[in-house]
Amino acid sequence: MKKWFLIVLIMGTAIPAFGGGIDNKQNFSAAYVGSLSRNATTDGADAAAYNPAGLMQLKNGTYLEVDLQPFTFDYDHEFNGETYTASPNLIAPMAFGVHKREKWAVWGTFTINGGGGETEYENGNIITQSVENLMTAGAFSPYIPSGGALSMPYAYAKSYDYTFTTGVSFDLHPMVSVSAGIRYVRTDKEVDIHGTYNGSYILARYDQEADGFGGVIGIDIHPSDKLNIGIRYDSQVNLDWETETDASNQLGLILLNAFGRVDGQSYARDLPAVLALGLEWKVLPKLTLKPSFSYYFEEDADWDTQNDAVDGNSFELAMALQYDLNAAWSLTAGYLYIDVDMKPENFGIIEQMNPPLDCHAVAVGTRYRISEQITLILGISGYFYKDATAPADFSKGRPQVTYDKTLYIGGIGIQYRF
Repeated sequence: MKKWFLIVLIMGTAIPAFGGGIDNKQNFSAAYVGSLSRNATTDGADAAAYNPAGLMQLKNGTYLEVDLQPFTFDYDHEFNGETYTASPNLIAPMAFGVHKREKWAVWGTFTINGGGGETEYENGNIITQSVENLMTAGAFSPYIPSGGALSMPYAYAKSYDYTFTTGVSFDLHPMVSVSAGIRYVRTDKEVDIHGTYNGSYILARYDQEADGFGGVIGIDIHPSDKLNIGIRYDSQVNLDWETETDASNQLGLILLNAFGRVDGQSYARDLPAVLALGLEWKVLPKLTLKPSFSYYFEEDADWDTQNDAVDGNSFELAMALQYDLNAAWSLTAGYLYIDVDMKPENFGIIEQMNPPLDCHAVAVGTRYRISEQITLILGISGYFYKDATAPADFSKGRPQVTYDKTLYIGGIGIQYRF
């Protein structure tokens, strides 16, 4: 019981990640928001994130692209006949830069590959309920007496995986180009869980930081003007979270210290490797099909106490259509399916806050080439997750709970070619 309280308190407020596997994200650009399938793209600077080898098909020049993604979601925990919801409105920035010459290109990206912003449950959630049940049962007596109730429960978390990637692309052959790059991930997380128990205020608040390096390689094969194939592999990024607990009050520190969570302690939560495959097939002069497949190697990542919770690796399948109205305007539409191989009864606490649910998503978008130099990209997508129910487990303080969420993302991007 004490072990599970520790996991509740320390790991229980992860931020949702949208599109991708359990931790990884893929919604890097406005063009992705409007299509959900970019693994073989060659038509914009955001290819540096999805298909960097395909950058060799751009016109020579220097490209800069800045995207903003406003998003909102309803994130529900339903238990004991009540629903507890977080509904934030957030904005995520992304940026891409490319310098392309005849035979080579250099590029860089700023993306958010994990985390996802801020989440606030003003009336508590399944985490605070589990904590209350454990305290009421006397798990922390005599420091916290049994038989009480937690009032004014509150849970807040902020988390971003800031990701910087830079690399080079090179033409090996008129039909084959390759790419290689290095990635740096910097993760910052802030957690605040508090409430009043039997008249005593309990504050468990801490900050966590981690950083690590990884690599990116890719190959692009374009046997004809009508067919293009993109392949990208992102290596695993090892992340060890360093924890600071000095923002907690005395009762919060007692709980943290009782279970070994002190300033400087760390735990592993690696960002898994990704294999991304894509194809673009111009079936008609104005119509292009764009399927994508992404596979996340979560079983190979070190997730500390959650290593045995994953039943298999996640994957996603996507299909997009692009219709070129004329030389200036293109329309896109897309569908995405995400499959996560983790049963609700095997969820760790970090997954309770960020449930890895199967998902269907749809998108529409447009690309407007204002001039030879300026392109406007717009998109909107909706993610509709399949709810999942975990049975009650009183040894962990958890009642039966149903997880559900719905997400809407907008995307606006401006690309400028010098």
